[in-house]
Formats: sequence, structure tokens, C-alpha cells
Amino acid sequence: MNIALGALIILLLLLPAFFFRIGVVCRRYSNKGDKASSSFPGELARRNFINLLSKLNFSETLFFFSIIPLMQHLLSVCLIDRFGYEIDFQLLLNIFSSQKDVIQNNAVFNVELTSFLKYVLWETLAGFLLGLLVTQCFIWIPSLNLWLVGENMYLRLFTGLLLDTDKRKNVDLVLVDVVSETKEATVIYSGILEKFDISPDKNELTYITISAARRRDLRKNSQVTEVAGSGIKITSYDNDSGDMIVIPGKYFTIPGSKISNVNVTYIDVQTVTDAAGNVTTTLVPVG
Repeated sequence: MNIALGALIILLLLLPAFFFRIGVVCRRYSNKGDKASSSFPGELARRNFINLLSKLNFSETLFFFSIIPLMQHLLSVCLIDRFGYEIDFQLLLNIFSSQKDVIQNNAVFNVELTSFLKYVLWETLAGFLLGLLVTQCFIWIPSLNLWLVGENMYLRLFTGLLLDTDKRKNVDLVLVDVVSETKEATVIYSGILEKFDISPDKNELTYITISAARRRDLRKNSQVTEVAGSGIKITSYDNDSGDMIVIPGKYFTIPGSKISNVNVTYIDVQTVTDAAGNVTTTLVPVG
């Protein structure tokens, strides 16, 4: 009986770690429409924070999920002592060591149990809120994403980390031109960057999703010239060649395995309203 009770108490003491992860997941799937959470760095932060936790092996997971409740309980014990309250450590020690006759007085034990459950409830709530706060910090400060995925060039490129901080604040849209080369054609897909993901251990894209997608076949108007006397043929492309074709649908996803190169243009959307109430929108490149 005492062994089972001790195991239950240990499980309750570890609840803050589990609810910390729930807080992170909850923030990831939040439907709030604030600018920070809906931005490209914000979306990347939520997703990669979950990916980081899922990639931990057993020993790393055990260590990580032990640190969180340990820090919380340490802080809580200090606060309890600061406000003049006491913790019955002797009772906890007797339970953990499976001592007999732990419950000697039901009335006293009921009071102790109620206080302990209130404490666990507070720690669990604190763990959940901590998960929300940590993820929000990664959304507010995009550069913290580098702690999760390292020096990944695509991360820096798509989130504007290559720009100065003042310039990055002005970015409203990210336009991308994706070169996709197959045996049949060399195609450029153009559109507004919506979402992307990167391989955790490689400097490669897993996929990229764009809206307002267009495609252009570069090989349609390609020119093949042969170097005199060498038999070597050189194929050249005109940047303006090929017909621009609108791809139907709201979003278009390109697998990372099909991507040869990516060109990025940061856009500042400037809106001006004249005296007559006419609104003029101008797309200004940032860089």
C-alpha cells in the first residue's frame, strides 16, 4: 500500500513537466490572430519547439522533464518558507521509504493530503503557464529559434534574420522564387511564402508552401549553343522566357526533394490614402 502511495506521489510531483509540454502544444495550435503568433518566425518557433522535444532520446527526455519540476518545486519551497508555512518533510520521507503506519491519525492525514493536492494543482497550473510563456518568448524573439535548429541558412533566409533588426520589422510579405528541376523541365514557382519546414540535422528544406502561386517553364524558350570544335553544348535560359501560368488553389506545396534553389525578396506593404479617400498600395522591397 505504502509503495503504491509513494509511486502516486512521485507521479503527482512530476505532473508540472507533462503540463509544461501541454502548454507548449496548446500555444502551437492556438487560434489567436495576433501578428506575432501568425508571423513566419512565430509559426516556426512553435513547430520547432515541439520537434526539439520529440527528438530527445530516453535519457535526455528523463533529464529534461526532471529539471522543470525540480526548478518549480525549489522555487515553491522557498516561497512557502518565505511566507511562514511549513512542509511536513517527515511524512513525505516516510511515504517514499515505504514506512509502516504512515497514516496514524486520519484527521491529520486528511488535512495534509488536502494541502498536498492543492500544492500539486498549483504546480501543475504553473507548469502549463510556463510552457505558454517559454513558447511565447520564442515568438517574440525570432533569433531564439537558432537555439533549436542551429545555423540553418533557410531559417535565417525565410525569417529575415539576415536583415538588420530595423529592416526586419518592416517586412510584411516574403516573396519566393523556387527553382525546381526535373528531367522533363526546369520550372520556377513564384508566390508568397506561407509556411516551410527544415530537416533537423541537415541544411535542407523539407517542404515550402506558397500562396498566389505562379509557374514558368524555363526550358520552353531555352537556347542551346555548341562550342566550336569541342562538341560541348551549353544551354542558356532567359530570365523572362516562358509563359507565366497561374496555379489554381489557395496554397501550393513544393517538396524539398524537388527544390534546386530559392530566391527571396522581402516586401514592405505601404498603404497611402489621399484626400479623396482613395487607397494606394505599394510593394517596396526591403534589403
